Amino acid sequence: MMSVRLSAVVETPDGRLLTLGQGLPGVVHFLPGGVVDAAVAAFQDALRRVLRERFGVEAAIGPLVHVDRTGDRDEYVFVAHIADHDDLRRVPAPSGCFWDGIELTPAAVHAAGFMPRGIGMFFAGHLRHGRAPWALPDVRSRPPRKRRHHRTR
Repeated sequence: MMSVRLSAVVETPDGRLLTLGQGLPGVVHFLPGGVVDAAVAAFQDALRRVLRERFGVEAAIGPLVHVDRTGDRDEYVFVAHIADHDDLRRVPAPSGCFWDGIELTPAAVHAAGFMPRGIGMFFAGHLRHGRAPWALPDVRSRPPRKRRHHRTR
């Protein structure tokens, strides 16, 4: 059975990126979310359900901003709008993690050690260009990539 991880990009009231940090040596950060069966028809509905069941919050799921192809388990990253951002901080973090707000600078994002690694590189790259993660367009609305052909002489 193939599965994927669905993640939510959530902004804290002070403009940081809400994450789950592991309390182990060499702290690693994850985005809130969870694993679902890849056969799910609507990932937005599945992510909304995961956030409700696991974290006890109601979320409006926005655009799909990134897909991290890890080769093991792909991670689909959606923007999630939660009426009261402090709701997640009131709920105990699952699996021995703690809630953390990552400052939106490339240096802070790199230092957070996101897992999978592609998530941190994605956020840092956009931050260098002045784009916050929750302001990114849906990747499904981008035109298909065009293949460039080199002319032969």
